[in-house]
Amino acid sequence: MLHPIDAWCWFSLRPLRLCALCAERGFGCVFPDIFVANSRRENSVTEALQIISNEHRSMWQLTVVLDELRKQLGNPRQKPDSDLFNLILDYIEQYVERVHEPKEEAFLYKAVMERTSEGNEMIAEFQREHASTPEVVARLRSQLKSLVRDYPAGVAEFQAALEEYISMMRRHILREESDLFPLARKILTDRDWDGINTAFADSEDPLFGERVRAEFRSLMSRIVNQAPEPIGFGLVAKAKPAAEAHPVLLSVANLTSQYGRIQALRGVTIEVRQGQLVALVGANGAGKTTLLRAISGVQKASAGEVRFAGQDITHLRPDQRVRMGICQVPEGRQVFGPLSVEDNLRLGAYTRGDKKSIEEDLEQMYAMFPILKQKFKQAAGTLSGGQQQMLAMARALMGRPKLLLLDEPSMGLAPLLIQEIFNAIISLREQGKTVFLVEQNAQAALSIADQAYVIETGEIVLSGSGSELLDNEQVRSAYLGI
Repeated sequence: MLHPIDAWCWFSLRPLRLCALCAERGFGCVFPDIFVANSRRENSVTEALQIISNEHRSMWQLTVVLDELRKQLGNPRQKPDSDLFNLILDYIEQYVERVHEPKEEAFLYKAVMERTSEGNEMIAEFQREHASTPEVVARLRSQLKSLVRDYPAGVAEFQAALEEYISMMRRHILREESDLFPLARKILTDRDWDGINTAFADSEDPLFGERVRAEFRSLMSRIVNQAPEPIGFGLVAKAKPAAEAHPVLLSVANLTSQYGRIQALRGVTIEVRQGQLVALVGANGAGKTTLLRAISGVQKASAGEVRFAGQDITHLRPDQRVRMGICQVPEGRQVFGPLSVEDNLRLGAYTRGDKKSIEEDLEQMYAMFPILKQKFKQAAGTLSGGQQQMLAMARALMGRPKLLLLDEPSMGLAPLLIQEIFNAIISLREQGKTVFLVEQNAQAALSIADQAYVIETGEIVLSGSGSELLDNEQVRSAYLGI
């Protein structure tokens, strides 16, 4: 019997119902009535967690804004925007204290602790962090006031304090999502969830009812309107040099490939330039994964040519392509489950003999994905889906790739974790890494891409910059639902 699982739409935050088999293979399916009924029940159980997760997403976006403002400090000709800083601090402090924290402490934390002592230490730490927020924010306000008065004196201290606060917020959110939520799903009963969902749905509640939510929507609107474009509200990539300024790293010309008698690729021609993020979007079954497999050598080409760094690699083995600098993060993560997180990362560097730099890169991966550092001795198969995706990306990066192939990195992940993965992809792009991203989530992929292609039934039907394809009526209608 197939069991339904969640696949989340990044922008609508709505669950799509897929059976486990079809989700694994990347296909959509229609459920019999009994599966739909089961899915509805599962969704109602986790309704409260989805509300909290949506709130996490809003707070995470504000940490992105704060981090960008932190990086921009230090211009001696421009004092910090104290009004914007204070608006953001107001929102975080008041929202946590008046809306978010009561939900968690009075209902979710309480219910979990009544059922098991397994999470007591973790919940106590969450409560301490909640309690410390007003003091931390007050200290930031004081530093900000002194900074505006004495600018530029005090910039470094304020930047360091902001960075520490942002890290604490993100660590708190990620740990709740990756550790507390699974525990709650495991041990809470239907009656527990019914009580929590009923409380969360009370629109008249004085702490987190509709009136309070409307107040915070208004405050968020002020922040969005005051924040300079495009500082953190949405996946908007920084401007890059013209394509011609980048040499071609990967060139695919008239490539065809087939599975038996089925032709999966039909004369595909694309190019990926060095230092760019290139996206390939299309529906399930369009040939996206087949093209990646053909580039990495896992899928044989029946005609056409693949050139990398000026060399014809059409008929090279996959391991030879890895040694040349082509590393793929496969669809579905495919980490080595019984091995530890650290062993998985070290396997990513198996073609390298420079032990010192491998250790340095290991620390860089832990800095990029702190949750992996926390779980470095843990078996990779016990990680959550989002954590496994981070591990798969870090494992590929340990090979120091000249070209990183990413296959559906957002598949099956909750919205907050999708945002974390895409933030990491943006960071790689800004570091000058060359990335070829295959992604069914067209809106998210095109929003961050320098160049992009649309594939349908094995053929490239459209190409252009990411922003051009976002504005293309055919793309908007077929892939963005607009």
